[in-house]
Amino acid sequence: MPQQRVIDSHIHLWPPETSNENGHSWMTPGMPLAKPHLLERYYSAPQQKESSESDVKVEGVVYVETDVRHDTPASADLATWAKGPLDEILFVRKVIEGHYGERDENMLLAFVAWAPMDQPTEVLEQYLKLAKDMAGPIAWPRLKGFRFLLQAIEKQSAFEKLVFSDHFIDNLKLLGRRGYSFDIGVDQRSGGSWQLEAIPKMVQLAHDGVEAESEKVVFIVNHLCKPNFESTSQDAGVWSDTMHALGSNRKVYMKLSGAFSELTHQMMETPSAIPSLMRFWISTIMKEFGPARIMFGSDWPVCNVQGPGGESAWVAWKDIVRSMLDDHGVSTSDCDKIWRGTAAEAYRIS
Repeated sequence: MPQQRVIDSHIHLWPPETSNENGHSWMTPGMPLAKPHLLERYYSAPQQKESSESDVKVEGVVYVETDVRHDTPASADLATWAKGPLDEILFVRKVIEGHYGERDENMLLAFVAWAPMDQPTEVLEQYLKLAKDMAGPIAWPRLKGFRFLLQAIEKQSAFEKLVFSDHFIDNLKLLGRRGYSFDIGVDQRSGGSWQLEAIPKMVQLAHDGVEAESEKVVFIVNHLCKPNFESTSQDAGVWSDTMHALGSNRKVYMKLSGAFSELTHQMMETPSAIPSLMRFWISTIMKEFGPARIMFGSDWPVCNVQGPGGESAWVAWKDIVRSMLDDHGVSTSDCDKIWRGTAAEAYRIS
C-alpha cells in the first residue's frame, strides 16, 4: 500500500513554561497533559505501531491555540491582559523561525491563534496589530485563522447574546476582510444542543451584507461539534439538522477529529467497532460537506487522554478514519482531499 500523505489539521503544542496551571487554567496538577508537548514528541505519534509505520507520511501540521490563561479585559491594557495568548504566538514564532530545529520549522505549516472575539472590534483590531508584531515577518504569513472557544459558555442566554451581537458579527466580518478563517469550537455533548442550533444563524449573520465572496469569512468546525454518541434521536436530529444547515454554505469546513474525547470508556474497549458506531455521524458529514470540505485532524495530544492505547491514539484514530472511508467507498482522490487537500485549501497552505 502506498504511503498516504497527510496534513494533520488539528494539533496542540506547549513548551515547559506553560505546561502547568499557571499557563493553562485547565492543566490541573497531575493531569496527563500537564507536561511539555513539542513536535519532537509528536513525530513518534504516527509511528506507534510497527504495522502502521509506512502507511502514512505526515507532511505538515496545523497548530491550534491551546486556551492559554489570560486576565480579564478590565484588569489592564490589552498587551498586559492578553499576554498569555501573545506569548503563545511568540512560542509558535520560535518554532517557525527554527529555534527548535529545521524539521519543526518545516513541519508547522499553519497556525490558528486565539483572538478576543468577545471584545469590541477596535480591541480586536488592536490585538491583530500586537499579534503581527509578536509573530514577526517570518511566522506571520503562516497565521491563517483565529479561534475563540465558544463551548465554554455554559448559559444559553449568554452564548446567544454574544454570538448574535453586533460586535461579534463585526469581528467575524473583520477576519473575513483580512483573509483569516475562524475555527468554531462548540460542544453538543457537554454544552448542550442549543450551542449547535445557534451556529448556522451566526454564520449567516457574518456573511450578510458582504458582497465580495473572497471577503466572506471561512469557518472551520472543530471535532464534529463534539456530538453525543449516545444521543437520543432528538439530539441526533438536532446535530444532523445543524450539519445540513452548515454544509449548505460553501464557506464552512468540517474537521474529522476529536471523537475520542466524546466516546465512552465502554465504546473504547472495542476500537474495531468504532467505525460502525460512528456510521451515522460520518455518513451525515459526507453527505452534507463532501470530501472537499472535510479534513483529517488528530487532536494530538488530547487524543491520548481517552483514546485507545494512550500514546498509540494517533494511529488508532488514523486507522478508524481509514476504515470509515473504506466503508463509505470514498475514492482515492477524495480520500486524498480528506487526508491533506481540504486542510491545504481551507487554511490556504501553499
